[in-house]
Amino acid sequence: MTRVDVIADERLLDDRHHWHEIRDFWSEGPVALVFLRQFGSAFALRQAATFNAHHDEITSLGADVVFIGLGTPIQAFTFKQRARTRFTVLATADQTLYRTMGLQHHRAGVTGPANVTALVGLIRHGLYPYQRTGDNAQLGGAFVATQGGREVVWDFRARRAADIAAADEIVDALRRERRRMAAVAEP
Repeated sequence: MTRVDVIADERLLDDRHHWHEIRDFWSEGPVALVFLRQFGSAFALRQAATFNAHHDEITSLGADVVFIGLGTPIQAFTFKQRARTRFTVLATADQTLYRTMGLQHHRAGVTGPANVTALVGLIRHGLYPYQRTGDNAQLGGAFVATQGGREVVWDFRARRAADIAAADEIVDALRRERRRMAAVAEP
């Protein structure tokens, strides 16, 4: 079972150079923590686009999505602008959070025909990689945490660069968690 409470006190800078503790994001409701492979990745842009389509539904649930990437706040800002996302984007300078969450660092996972084919497909749809940030061998993942960060109710760990967590599945997990919270609150 994945735990997020171990990263609760981690402080990261957002795209505007403001500090945030991870715990702040699950204080009001469930949250999806989406670890990007790197800010400049076409796959990360695609992932943000899939979440953007669900923004209103996610916020109406009282839930949140937080993108976390290896890099600087300026690179986070560039990613946020290119991705046209309204969700929070946080930057971390090292891979400690990625290791803590069990995300792979795997050179073979970023090469190979499956990644190239997927990348060509994204380029055909107008999504281009623009700047390598962080470590090219770092893979991403996503975790849906309950309000209070007590439990992870859904998780995903990439095995190759082209693997991105399905926004529909994450939204379903956020929806289920919100329903569970409502059922517990009823007398």
